[in-house]
Amino acid sequence: MVGINEIARDVAKEAGVSVKSAETVIRKTFKKIVDEVNAKQKVRIAGFGIFSRKQTKARNAKNPRTKQIIKVPAKNKLHFSASSKVKYK
Repeated sequence: MVGINEIARDVAKEAGVSVKSAETVIRKTFKKIVDEVNAKQKVRIAGFGIFSRKQTKARNAKNPRTKQIIKVPAKNKLHFSASSKVKYK
């Protein structure tokens, strides 16, 4: 798994900036995306994809240990839809 430190290090090297500066920009970018999605906005990054908010429905589930039925409330989730330009290998 790759973390923000590894990404910041690579971005800093390619952009010719400090690792701390690159990490700050990456963290602020992620925060802005989350803030916009929380404000019910879609965030479209051309050539990468769309971040949006999806609501799951409330449902019943079974506790596997006790077999007791529990209610799982509806909740909002961050959803990402990749652009067709993003290629997976």
